[in-house]
Amino acid sequence: MPHVPADTDVYEVFAQTGSGSPLNHVGSLFAPRRDAAWHLAKETYGRRDDLFRLWVVRRTDLIVSSAEDRGLLAAKTRMPHRQPGFPTTRRRDRSAAPETPQHNSAAPHDNERRESAGRARSGLWLALAEDLFVLGNRLGERIVDYIDLEESLAVGSIGQEALAHAETILSLHGFDASAADAHLFERPQEQWRVSRVIGRLTDWPSTVVCALVIAAAVSVLAEERAAGEPAFAAIRDEQLVHLEHWRRWARALAAWPETSEEFTQAYAEVTHCAGDLFGAGPHDAVTQALHARLTALVGDSGVPGSRLPHQPVPRAAGSGGSVLADCLARGRLVREHYAPEVFL
Repeated sequence: MPHVPADTDVYEVFAQTGSGSPLNHVGSLFAPRRDAAWHLAKETYGRRDDLFRLWVVRRTDLIVSSAEDRGLLAAKTRMPHRQPGFPTTRRRDRSAAPETPQHNSAAPHDNERRESAGRARSGLWLALAEDLFVLGNRLGERIVDYIDLEESLAVGSIGQEALAHAETILSLHGFDASAADAHLFERPQEQWRVSRVIGRLTDWPSTVVCALVIAAAVSVLAEERAAGEPAFAAIRDEQLVHLEHWRRWARALAAWPETSEEFTQAYAEVTHCAGDLFGAGPHDAVTQALHARLTALVGDSGVPGSRLPHQPVPRAAGSGGSVLADCLARGRLVREHYAPEVFL
């Protein structure tokens, strides 16, 4: 995880050589005081070149990544849909799409290890992948709802990562690209087992609570496998960031007099529906422990009035209502009318 260095006398130097050039890190130096550090940096790095701007920062004032953060920082592994040329890498013959999940070409012992470790919880993971898929699509529809650019970018990023996590979960459970597409776009609504919270992705207060409880559930389940599998660690870490984002929104909506009453009602109703987030598998001691951790995370959001049940509630197939129906219809419409070189 990112950390704060302990080198109190070390300063990092950033210099810009012209108004149109970027500000670059040029080196480090030791100094007893901040003013001495700046003058030493000027003499060291500006002796031969004119400098347009010079920044000197004490190393202990920085938050820096660690070696274990490399997987979290690798955009090509966690969000491939953001990379240039991504559509062309997903070309396939849709008429030949398999009706059942096809295992990827990983080494046999890797597949055996994954199957052995995740068999008991695969139902929970696949159900949460469906929740993330619908949530990501719904948040994508809301990007244009804000005049605040930073919030629009945040909502868009969270929506994209929800879609990326859904695809990653499927790939980790043996789905190749064609099988994942078939699973998400070609199954009828009656075969989906989304949580009841998906049907509440309507108004903004309810959407905030839905996103909060889904982020909490995914991070709780990912924690089980995060220690030994970097992909699950990346999902956990990013979902915890999402969780904190939605917690801030929840606290704000609960505090504002204009939204307090509406949000309190939405919070109670959506958390009551969230009892089935871990209801896609057998109700055993492990599932109960997961549900208890979910309850603790939701309760730690600083918003009173949660009605999350004490026991997990089974999921029902064919739920999701008009929210799921609209999501599936939009996805299929795009696939049918998209450029032929993307989906063949």
